[in-house]
Amino acid sequence: MVIQSSFRRRSLDEFKGEPPSWQHEVFIWENLLDLSHSFNLLNDHSLFLHNPMIEVYDEICVKKSIKFSLTIAVITFVLAAVFSIVSSTILNDVIWMVGLIIVFVIVFIGVVFDMLGIAATAAAESPFHAMAAEKVNGAKESVIIVRNADKFASFCNDVIGDISGIVSGTASSIVVLQIANLLNGSQGSIYIILNVFLTSLVAAMTVGGKAVGKTMAIQSSTKIIFTAGKIIAFIERHTPFDCSQDNLIKIN
Repeated sequence: MVIQSSFRRRSLDEFKGEPPSWQHEVFIWENLLDLSHSFNLLNDHSLFLHNPMIEVYDEICVKKSIKFSLTIAVITFVLAAVFSIVSSTILNDVIWMVGLIIVFVIVFIGVVFDMLGIAATAAAESPFHAMAAEKVNGAKESVIIVRNADKFASFCNDVIGDISGIVSGTASSIVVLQIANLLNGSQGSIYIILNVFLTSLVAAMTVGGKAVGKTMAIQSSTKIIFTAGKIIAFIERHTPFDCSQDNLIKIN
């Protein structure tokens, strides 16, 4: 739609000293955008936004997500309880040097699993498909890991990684108490200094190790996942475990 608009323009004669009677009214036609027929996307295209099939699919995805989240929560609770009991029992029966080594091992486990989770999300399927076609050991398991990278990463990063961080903190407190008892300062400034030092050391090792692990996972994701696939294949051959039927790594 074309809309007429007018405005007053002074002629060149006005600038030459001519009287105002020589001024002209100039009418100019302008093409302006007509927005009178704009439509509402929600009302005019409800067929695409309220498709029953899409709503059913979204509902199924939400149910699967809730089910997987609950499963992960239960597994985390059980594993955290087991790791805490085992680590506390072992640390109470060993000297502080062995306990310190155990703390570092727990930190290392958390870093490794965090690296595995990142590598699963960064790796591509195609190299493993080529190896699986040639019956390479561990290739099939690697394909399963990459295809279910979200679940695998959630298990490695959120379950094992976070549990390792919590358990390492608890274990370090036990080691600090053992060292403080040897120095007869379990309630004084010695305990506070040792606690702050070891806690800071564990935190620095955890964060620094995960930073290095993330870099390695992104740059060498194929090698890391292939190694994990080989380990899973070895476990499958010697145990009843089958990753293709496992709830955490399931082929859709």
